[in-house]
Amino acid sequence: MKSDAIVQMGDRRPAPTRCQRRGNAAESRPACRRCDSCSKRARAGVAAPGPRPVYALSDSTGNLARHMLCTFLTQFPAGTFAVEVRAFLHTPAAVEEALAEAALNPGVVVVHALVSAELKGIVERRCAEIGVPCCDLTGRFIAFLSAVSGTAPTYDRGLLHNVAEAYHRRVEALEFTLAHDDGLGLDTLADADVVLTGVSRTSKTPTSIYLAQQGYRVANVSLAMAVDPPAQLLALPKGKVVAVAINPRRLTEIRARRQQAAWRMERTGYSDPKQVAGEVIWSRRLFDRQGWPVLDITDQAIEETAACVVELVGPPPQVS
Repeated sequence: MKSDAIVQMGDRRPAPTRCQRRGNAAESRPACRRCDSCSKRARAGVAAPGPRPVYALSDSTGNLARHMLCTFLTQFPAGTFAVEVRAFLHTPAAVEEALAEAALNPGVVVVHALVSAELKGIVERRCAEIGVPCCDLTGRFIAFLSAVSGTAPTYDRGLLHNVAEAYHRRVEALEFTLAHDDGLGLDTLADADVVLTGVSRTSKTPTSIYLAQQGYRVANVSLAMAVDPPAQLLALPKGKVVAVAINPRRLTEIRARRQQAAWRMERTGYSDPKQVAGEVIWSRRLFDRQGWPVLDITDQAIEETAACVVELVGPPPQVS
């Protein structure tokens, strides 16, 4: 889930420095030779007008730091921070270069999710030297787990994305899910770990893909009031099917927006409030007859829906 508090500036290589006040390229001048106003701001730790810059450093993909920040910054007003992620910083030189770039931004804050103890130390020391606030996103938690378990961590960044059996399971799960989207692959529907079903535009596909990335083989089947549900769906055991429902008014809004923005169509019965309400009532009656658990996804994020599905079906098979 992306926070509105973040102004995402992207993941990119260091660019030519620009004077924060004058806006002109620094060209051949050393990075530290900015205009007096910008230099004073940087030394004082005063941010330039606008979102406060946050540099997130990682010696892996940067996904952990990115996800943690997205979660934390939901608690702040929109536009409070501008996040830059620097990933694959495997060497001291790469970390120093990223810190030098960060230091060019007045009021910058540095956070990191580095695995290497050596690189963590470099960031802490260098930030202390230049007076930049710094936070280790992972170090204290790793230390805590080590203390309570009596086991020393390996500090091996390669273990996070180890191409092992669990990884191949996730890839296979994603392939299965794409092949069983929106009623496809009915002949092998029973091979799914979980099947999502509901009327059109109830977030079945994005939720399925999100679950597939966690290792679940997911199928989803869309329901229409004028069409009998597939026999393969009705024949599944109750514990394999999760039904999704939504407030009719909200569904009407979603369908109308889809028709106008994506399909460029005039409004039809597909987004007619009475027809939509009838579909929702019909689908709920079907869910009751089948004894399927029902998740109300009205104004619910995909991550929340997926978490509810996991609570119902348990962990995916063969994934550690």
